[in-house]
Amino acid sequence: MEFRVETIEMILMYALRLRIGKAGSSLDLLENGVVRLSREWKESRDMGAHLFQAVVDLLVEAGLQPEEVSGFFVETDVPEAYTSYRIAETVRRVYNYGVTMKTEKQE
Repeated sequence: MEFRVETIEMILMYALRLRIGKAGSSLDLLENGVVRLSREWKESRDMGAHLFQAVVDLLVEAGLQPEEVSGFFVETDVPEAYTSYRIAETVRRVYNYGVTMKTEKQE
């Protein structure tokens, strides 16, 4: 009787999820839908700075490159007119665009 051992490589899917609330926000790094790392901060005028720093911190701590994160999405219970929401959407779009452009150049 012969046995064969095959290695099945699991494809890990990473995503960033930004949750915005009236009192504060959090950014989660999801690995296959499960929160792996998270950063939280209270609502303030420097939401953009907190968000950018959280993205960098999570990627560095996880040992990931931006292109290894397959998506960035926003969940919120605040109206679209809130500045925090508009900042978040802008960061999400720029991040996804930047990753898409870098990935296309590598191909």
